[in-house]
Amino acid sequence: MKEIKEKISNRYLIRILKEMCKRVSANYDEIDFTKELWFMKYEWSKEEEQSFINWLADYLYKNKEARQVIVFSSYNKTKKYMKKVAEEFTFNYGWKTKL
Repeated sequence: MKEIKEKISNRYLIRILKEMCKRVSANYDEIDFTKELWFMKYEWSKEEEQSFINWLADYLYKNKEARQVIVFSSYNKTKKYMKKVAEEFTFNYGWKTKL
């Protein structure tokens, strides 16, 4: 498992994934992020998902280095744009949403 974690070496991405795990009581060290559909193992409510999106948008807005890793456009640094990026990240990599 250590080799897998070394592949995800960017500390900002690790911080984001650990926050996601914390919100669903998942153990970050036990998840194999190299497997397809790793994000389908856990689920969260719409409220939990929205709370994470807000956290991620704020994290990216305040942290230039994290923004450079996650955000492809360096021109738009507004809070509104960071929320859009957080929504897209969560749509692609967030946990399943409880119905």
